[in-house]
Amino acid sequence: MSERVIVTHTDLDGVAAAAIIVGTVGEADRLMFAQPHQLGAVFAKIPNGAEVYVSDLGINQPILEKVAKQIGRITESEGTVKWFDHHRWEEGWVRRLRDAGAEVYVDTETCGAGVVAKYLPASSEWVKELVSATCSVDLWVFDDWRGNYLAKYVGYGGTEWKRRAVTKLIGFTGIDNEIEEVVEKVVSKELEILTSAVAKAVVVSGKGGLRAVAYFKSRDDHHLTSFIASLLMNRFDIDVAIICRRGSLSFRSRRGVDVSKAAKLIGGGGHPRAAGAKINPPLWRLVLSFLGIRGPLFRWCVNVALDALERAARGEDLPREVGC
Repeated sequence: MSERVIVTHTDLDGVAAAAIIVGTVGEADRLMFAQPHQLGAVFAKIPNGAEVYVSDLGINQPILEKVAKQIGRITESEGTVKWFDHHRWEEGWVRRLRDAGAEVYVDTETCGAGVVAKYLPASSEWVKELVSATCSVDLWVFDDWRGNYLAKYVGYGGTEWKRRAVTKLIGFTGIDNEIEEVVEKVVSKELEILTSAVAKAVVVSGKGGLRAVAYFKSRDDHHLTSFIASLLMNRFDIDVAIICRRGSLSFRSRRGVDVSKAAKLIGGGGHPRAAGAKINPPLWRLVLSFLGIRGPLFRWCVNVALDALERAARGEDLPREVGC
């Protein structure tokens, strides 16, 4: 019997999507959480002939061929790959993975969990309720209060906690005492993080005059990217936020600014108002950051982001690798 493998994103949308898949097709032999830039390495670990489901993860140009090659290996050995996503894809990316043998379902009108529910398909009442709560947060429409609770519940812990959360969300019936207790703990910690973010954020300007608010994230606030960015944009009345990490950067925006174009220029992708990309900082800057000296890495990351934003504003559309 072939192995059933689920590869999904690390946030509520990814966890909810995985719960819908498990609740519909059955338990997974492997449940793998990943970021988009990790997909090449993740697919290399999937055995021949596997039954693979991918959810809430976009593809991007730098890893396209690596992933396509692995999909071909899996499908040529009588495996299957079904990919559900709601991020922006180039038509050529969809064609390439379909040519490799994958079933690719991309729908930007809903969240990742909604794509799974629509195209798997899964139409149980609990699925509808879970999609409603999840899309509320992931699409930033906030029309279902339960989504805020679930997002904080999922973000409470690492990989093992998210595996537990997948099980918890199967057959979703609402917010129970366990979720409420976890959310109370999370909110207390988040208030400390958000207060610190405002104090540490800086307003930066590019050579062309573009302004953004920038912040260097730690591991403790990994699940708060969008919340931190929204707070900073409102606090400083700026329409673009740059969130830097050691190996990646994220863009967030408001008032119609499309940051997905900037992310694409450095090998990433995402939504018009929420996008990101992998970056390869110079080694010496990385070493200093691990020693607690983050300034050189932060400044380099901000310059990369500002350059991409200004190139996108000029209408450039040719990606280039970000490195030393």
